[in-house]
Amino acid sequence: MGMTPEQKAAYDLRKKGHSMQEIAFALGVTKGTVEKRLTRAQKWLDASDGQIAAMEATGLQPDTAKFGWRIIQHQDGSRDSVFWDARGQADEDKLDAIRAAMDGIKAAKPIKAPEYADKDLLTVYPIADAHIGMRAWGKEAGEDYDTEIACNRLTEWIGRCVASSPPSEQAVIVDVGDLFHANDDTNATPRSKHVLDVDTRFYRTADMTLSALSAAIDCALHKHKTVRLVILPGNHDPYAYLIILFAMAERYRNEPRVEVVKQPGEFWIHQFGANMLAFHHGDKAKAERLVLWLADEFPDVWGATKYRHLWTGHLHHHKSSDIGGVTWEQLRAMTEKDAYARSHAYSARAQLQGITLHRERGEISRVKVGA
Repeated sequence: MGMTPEQKAAYDLRKKGHSMQEIAFALGVTKGTVEKRLTRAQKWLDASDGQIAAMEATGLQPDTAKFGWRIIQHQDGSRDSVFWDARGQADEDKLDAIRAAMDGIKAAKPIKAPEYADKDLLTVYPIADAHIGMRAWGKEAGEDYDTEIACNRLTEWIGRCVASSPPSEQAVIVDVGDLFHANDDTNATPRSKHVLDVDTRFYRTADMTLSALSAAIDCALHKHKTVRLVILPGNHDPYAYLIILFAMAERYRNEPRVEVVKQPGEFWIHQFGANMLAFHHGDKAKAERLVLWLADEFPDVWGATKYRHLWTGHLHHHKSSDIGGVTWEQLRAMTEKDAYARSHAYSARAQLQGITLHRERGEISRVKVGA
């Protein structure tokens, strides 16, 4: 197996006397990833001269071939063969990042429940398109939007919405997708391969996002008796969202007042008295189609409710409409405008809301925080 650029970087640092932990910090990966890269690098170094010559003669490198056999016929009649397989390397590195995010997560300390909360109220805090990890030009020089600003915004805005919302017994924090700007270190959207402007390594982005969202949940626990967390996939993070989902479930494993909803799929549907709550990122179908799907897929909830709500994100600007008995709302994004949005003269403003529903009377109040 040939030495990849990532393996060589780890090997070179090791040769200079750096520890595993120092190398992991320098490269922005886990210690386990460093150990695996060094092991694979050593296999390359232990290869025979003939195998090395075969690699060099065929140009068999990670950026030109993913896998296959190469046979070299030497002038003296001897032959050497090399098999290269790098197909699993990227996936293995992603798995290491997920393992590291889970490793050593301490259970959250229980927070004292509020003395009073109205059992007939539920407050929804929908997070739309936070795009944490994005880098964008600021309005003035030296004010570029980055991961730290995005995480601080998430914590602060939810805190302000919680502070101004009624003391409802139940709270639901729902991320409707694109919590992350990038799905991994390739810095491109998974399906369209649209190149993304990112601020830092994905590992650091995931770590900071976990801290910010944990702070937001802890804040909500001081106001509400129960907090339900829902994380949905978006087109920017169709797989990476699972890191947050399972890490948060692990963090709050000993907190009975927090429920982290772990269910497959891209929708989340919930009934609260006469209210039907539905969420989807909004990238796969138009609102009219989603409404018809809700009626067909959840006839019992549909028939038992009077106030039906559908929240989506994806397009970053506000839009709402009454569609066949459902109030549909396309949420404003939490993020700032990136280079693409500015170049196309998009003018939508960032916003987060706290929406309170009465068990029998539907929506009764709304708090808005924005930039």
